[in-house]
Amino acid sequence: MNYQDKVVYQIYPKSFLDTNNDGIGDIPGIITKLDYLKALGVDYVWLSPVNKSPQHDNGYDISDYNDIDPMFGTLDDYKRLIAEAKARDMHIMLDLVLNHTSSDHEWFKKALAGDEYYQDFYIWRDEPNELETYFSKPAWTFSPELGKYYFHLFDTHQPDLNWENENVRNEIYKMVNFWIDLGVGGFRLDVIDLIGKEPDKLITGKGPNFLKYLKELHDNTFQDKLLTVGECWASTTEEAEQMCTDGLTQVFHFEHLIKTNIDGNKWNQKPVDFTEICEVIEKWQNQYSLSQNWVMNNHDMPRLISLWLDDSKRYQSATLLATLFSLLRGTQYIYQGEEFGMANTDLNIIDEYNDVESINAYAKMIANGVSEEEALRKLKLISRDNPRVPLNWNDRSDRGFGSESPWISFSTDRYNCEQDLASEQSIYKYYQKLIEFKKNNYHLIDTKLDKITCDDNIITINKGPLTIVCNMDAVAKANFNGEYGEVIISNYPTNEQELMPYEARVYIK
Repeated sequence: MNYQDKVVYQIYPKSFLDTNNDGIGDIPGIITKLDYLKALGVDYVWLSPVNKSPQHDNGYDISDYNDIDPMFGTLDDYKRLIAEAKARDMHIMLDLVLNHTSSDHEWFKKALAGDEYYQDFYIWRDEPNELETYFSKPAWTFSPELGKYYFHLFDTHQPDLNWENENVRNEIYKMVNFWIDLGVGGFRLDVIDLIGKEPDKLITGKGPNFLKYLKELHDNTFQDKLLTVGECWASTTEEAEQMCTDGLTQVFHFEHLIKTNIDGNKWNQKPVDFTEICEVIEKWQNQYSLSQNWVMNNHDMPRLISLWLDDSKRYQSATLLATLFSLLRGTQYIYQGEEFGMANTDLNIIDEYNDVESINAYAKMIANGVSEEEALRKLKLISRDNPRVPLNWNDRSDRGFGSESPWISFSTDRYNCEQDLASEQSIYKYYQKLIEFKKNNYHLIDTKLDKITCDDNIITINKGPLTIVCNMDAVAKANFNGEYGEVIISNYPTNEQELMPYEARVYIK
């Protein structure tokens, strides 16, 4: 099946919509918004993990793969969500974490209790090596029960599974088929490129057996019947081609989203260079031939209108980015709230942060002599809590989220969906227009770029009869004389002699 003209909407369930006033979003809340998503043009709804979890890493530490966490509802609620989505010709994607489990998972509990069969489900050593986690901590934690160290690339509560053990792989395949039989329409596979790790050789990502395991997972479960997308950071186009040949429909690539990192360190940021962004777009559009996708925002990244542009110019910034990313070849991924211009949050003290990565990074910065003011400035800009705060559905005291006391503080930014929908300059309605155009004219979009340039921060993309022009600057460009045909989409009333701040235009000849 061709997924390239499809739209996937990512939901962070804890922060989407709360229907029982407990401060946590839930599956019934998602069901109430399916018509809203259908009207936007969404085909697939991807939920960040809703499996049972102690929530040390907001659900990416699963304690029971085969059940729903009570904070979100029940398995019957999830079945109803699948059915309600299908009734609207939409599909539900399950977020699966196959690299590690929670330390509360029964497999790990049995391992700690001395069961040798389950001990081999994880990775143990008598002595640790120098590997560190992605959360700024040692990757080995001592278990007094066994007198050994277990391996974890993330939090101490997230022990890595031993994919070298065939029994582990068979348990995973059985679980994946459980959800397929339940009716899910696809999977997002969390950090899937880590399953082939060889920690003794200091190899974490894309180990020697990774592609073998990926192909085996594909052949024993989803095969080519479902949409599958793998989270694979820092992948080349060649690696992505191979992963899609050996088992996945798509691979997430985030090269454009990490270009502001200094020396690969997300906590040290530089201003965005749009020439570099154009180089990334050209590479993935023209050098990669399989199923593509484009991501502006997700649960791990700050809001792009705040990081790249000016979120005080809400409509212009949001619609400019929407134009740039919506009309690239490949599946479009929208993160909740993006469609009405949610911006970064503004958490002012470390106690307001929930994200374990941010808390650990803050502690490390302070220990290394960074001032509290500077450490908090870095967190405000790039923390994973930025996209995770509850959605602002309206301007009531509970923001329409359903509770005035959510699991994490509301954003100080009060711009909301109801306000946007009532506006003459509605970001949501602009997204609708772009998505409708893409679906009806995908044959014009599904092509390599003829040319992409960035001149004076004006990005110009030529592909066949289409030309996309985006002014990435907060200042107008005078004497703009683009002769590209008829303007069919724009976020401003078109003035051919001037390109306004953050103006986007789509031309057709």
